[in-house]
Amino acid sequence: HFAIVVDEFGGTSGIASLEDIMEEIIGEIKDEFDDEESINKKIDDYNYIFEGKFMINDACKAMNLPAETFDAIRGDSDSVAGLVLEIAGEFPQANSSLVSGDFTFVPLEINKNRIDKVKIIIQSAKALQEPQI
Repeated sequence: HFAIVVDEFGGTSGIASLEDIMEEIIGEIKDEFDDEESINKKIDDYNYIFEGKFMINDACKAMNLPAETFDAIRGDSDSVAGLVLEIAGEFPQANSSLVSGDFTFVPLEINKNRIDKVKIIIQSAKALQEPQI
C-alpha cells in the first residue's frame, strides 16, 4: 500500500502511503500512531479550558465536580460543546459569555459549525465541592 513518487528526471522524490492519499482527500485521520495534542488545561481552581469534544463527565472530574453537576442543563449532549449549545439555544459567537448557574462558558475557538475550544469559569466557591464517591 505504498507508492514511490518519482520526479521528472526519474529520481525518487519520496514515498506516499494509502493513508497519505486518504488524508489528502478526506482530511486528517487519527490512528494509534498519532499523538493526541490535548488542549484541556487547568488555569487555576476556577478557570479551565477544554476541547469542545471533551466529555462532560470527564470535564466534571477534571474540575473536581460531581458528575451530575450539569445534568439539569445538558439535555442530550455528552460533550462540552454540546453543553454550550444547550445553554445558548443557538450557535454562539466566539468569546461570548454564556452564564448558567455558578458557571460561565466562553466558546474560545469556533471553526465552521463546530465549537473547538471552551473556557469554563466557576463563579462561586460553593460550586467547588468534593466529588461524590
